Amino acid sequence: MNRNFALIPAHNEALTVKKVVEETTNHVDRVIVIDDGSTDGTVDSLAATSAFVIRNDKNIGKGERLVEGFEAAKREGAHSVIVLDADNQHDPSDIPKFLALHKTNPEAIILGDRSADMVNMPSIRRKGIKFGNFFISWACGEKIKDAQCGMRLYPIKSVENLDIPVHHTRRFKYETAVLMYAAEAGVPLGYVPIKARYKGFVLRPSHFDPIRDFARLFGLVTEFLLLRGLRPRGFMIAMGLINQPKNKRKYQ
Repeated sequence: MNRNFALIPAHNEALTVKKVVEETTNHVDRVIVIDDGSTDGTVDSLAATSAFVIRNDKNIGKGERLVEGFEAAKREGAHSVIVLDADNQHDPSDIPKFLALHKTNPEAIILGDRSADMVNMPSIRRKGIKFGNFFISWACGEKIKDAQCGMRLYPIKSVENLDIPVHHTRRFKYETAVLMYAAEAGVPLGYVPIKARYKGFVLRPSHFDPIRDFARLFGLVTEFLLLRGLRPRGFMIAMGLINQPKNKRKYQ
């Protein structure tokens, strides 16, 4: 019997994390919250919940905490892990849609897709997502609908053998790196439409620095492409000049 876990990385999310956990609990077999050096009472706010909380004193970033959380979920017997943010930006009621698609596509990494609801995003975020989709599609050799959405379902077997260098897992790099290395390994991608929840849901400034973290992601994708000869076919696919192969499993 498959066991589906939720993984919620959290850094200073005392205002929202308890609500997210409570709304998530009924949809999965277990909720893991992995704290990333919070100093605002995030961990204490979860004392009355059923979540398995991993506390860390040092803040090292989302990417490495996701890797740590996946390892913990695997030890606890998870077959799939759905990741959602602790700031209430992702709606736990969407989880059944991810699980339904996972049931019919058990190998696929499933991404939340906000492309039909872009109007509700801040303008600068919307532009950044569109550019990121193009750039990451180029590296993946296939059209990626919402490369930066953090609500995703990861089958444990599909990600545990990906050969992602450690320096590509740091901070916000992991979520981009996993798409590129998964595409290269022939891991399929699936999509679930979700809403872009910003106004009235996010109660603190984003942890994503639009200059520093964008530069890190740009460097990550550029390095990946340079080491693979810039992948001109992937560029043409991203530009819409040629169609990607049907049932694409591995980058050619």
